[in-house]
Amino acid sequence: MSKEMGVVVLGLLVVITPYLGVPSGWRAGLLLLAGLGIMLLGFLLRGEQLSRAVRPTEHLPFVDNTKKSTSDVEHGA
Repeated sequence: MSKEMGVVVLGLLVVITPYLGVPSGWRAGLLLLAGLGIMLLGFLLRGEQLSRAVRPTEHLPFVDNTKKSTSDVEHGA
């Protein structure tokens, strides 16, 4: 199961837990574990996103313009 799908499943568990009729102690435990799971998956997904981010390189993909010589300026080029 992908991490994204894990977040969806745990979120669904959080939504339906109050309607399952489980005792309040179990409900609190389930919600606590689901919340911790969502937090863990969120941190893992954030780390993956940061590792895929575009990082600036030392070699830029363009060349700076050069100064025009005085002869080009005089001839209107």
